[in-house]
Amino acid sequence: MPTSRWLAALAAMVVSLPASAHAQGAEYGVFLRLADGPAGAGSSMVAAVPALLERAGWSLLARQEVGAGDCRFRATVFVARAPDYEREVLKHGPRAAFALPLRLAVYEDEAGAHLSLANPQSLARTIVEETGFDGPPAAATAQLRAAIAAGFPGTPVAVQYGQMRDRGLIEKTMGIVAGGPFPGKLETAATARGAASVEEVASKLERAGATPSGRWGLHVVYRMPLEGHDAVLVGISGDRMETKAFQIVGEGSDASRKGMACPGLDHAAAFPVELLVVREGKDVKVVLVDEMFRMKMYFEDAGRMKFAANMQMPGSIEDEIRDLVEEAL
Repeated sequence: MPTSRWLAALAAMVVSLPASAHAQGAEYGVFLRLADGPAGAGSSMVAAVPALLERAGWSLLARQEVGAGDCRFRATVFVARAPDYEREVLKHGPRAAFALPLRLAVYEDEAGAHLSLANPQSLARTIVEETGFDGPPAAATAQLRAAIAAGFPGTPVAVQYGQMRDRGLIEKTMGIVAGGPFPGKLETAATARGAASVEEVASKLERAGATPSGRWGLHVVYRMPLEGHDAVLVGISGDRMETKAFQIVGEGSDASRKGMACPGLDHAAAFPVELLVVREGKDVKVVLVDEMFRMKMYFEDAGRMKFAANMQMPGSIEDEIRDLVEEAL
């Protein structure tokens, strides 16, 4: 999108925000519902997403139907790149790329079909910068909203949901579990020393993850080179991991979804999970987010009791990711 259009989109977004959002401490949901359609509209919404991304000036990187177990409703995730947003994020270095790419989901429930987005205005505040980085995620969201208004099945809406946060810092649960500044939650899963290239390591990961395996059915969904950096983002997901996460979160903090068959499908845009393959000094590292912390980033609205009852799940997922990395290298 040309710079003039990018600035116009940002201006439109700022004007549309409530007054409280202009100050530090604006409250954002982890997810943002952008369009609603009637029952049966899921297929037409899914089919319309590639054209939607093109109108927004974005590009489609990957698409996958997420695991929903025996639920009669389905959800499809689209992994997208927004060039303007991407450039702004990467000014903060390759480790900020965990705020990329952008993930949309079309999901169904008893109320119909819906389009949602993992909200960059919430996530960038956690991953990129607590303050001073409001403009780029607001502009990216405005680009998508404008493209929806220009023609997409269903009715445009703007409903934030999931954990509602007025800051980027995610606190520890019960004072001990998985909280703190984001940089401290990045872990090195493996180091390839010497002459190994980033592309070589990323290719090995892609080959090792070509087929779903393990308890969670993990496999590689996408590979995304980061422009201007010797780094590649690799997306990993698994249908059994997705299904279990959606079952655990349920209706979350949204009482209106209580009693639905599969209320947690509205969190579909939480996946895939990211790995960063990056050259740092002479070595190539594979970096991941502590999985318990990542679960809190996207599923904290499940509540403390559900986190306490499922404490072993994040560690089990991370162990399998590390096993995949070890097998690849």
